[in-house]
Amino acid sequence: MKNKGQIWYIGYIVSLFLIVIILVTDFPKMVDIGLAILFSAVFGVSHVQILHDKMIKNDADYKINVMDERIIIIKEKAGNITNMFNTILLGVATVIFICLDYIIPAIIVGSIIAIQPIILIIISSVLEKKM
Repeated sequence: MKNKGQIWYIGYIVSLFLIVIILVTDFPKMVDIGLAILFSAVFGVSHVQILHDKMIKNDADYKINVMDERIIIIKEKAGNITNMFNTILLGVATVIFICLDYIIPAIIVGSIIAIQPIILIIISSVLEKKM
C-alpha cells in the first residue's frame, strides 16, 4: 500500500504520449480534438489526485476536513443521487437516439445503462471485502 499514490504518475506519461500522438500523426481534425480532450481529462485527473494525496500527507487540517465522517456520508449520498440522474439522462438520450434513427449511438448508450448495475455490484463486493 506504500506505492498506492504513485499510480497517478502514469497519467503524466499517458498525457505526454497523447501530446506526441497529436503532434506526430496526421489524424483528421476531429480525432486531434478528441485526443486533446482525452489529454486534458487524463492530465487533470492525475494532477488533482497527486496534489490531493500530497495535501492529505502534509496538511493535518485538510486531512481532518476530507476524512470527516459527515462529509464522507454527504459525498456518498451526492454520488448516489448523481448516478441516478446520470442513468435517467442516459435513458432519455437512448430514447432520443432511437427516435432520430441513430441506432449505433442508441445501442452504445443502452449498453452503458445495462452495464452500470453490474459495475455497481462488482465495486460493492470489492469494497465489502476491504472492510
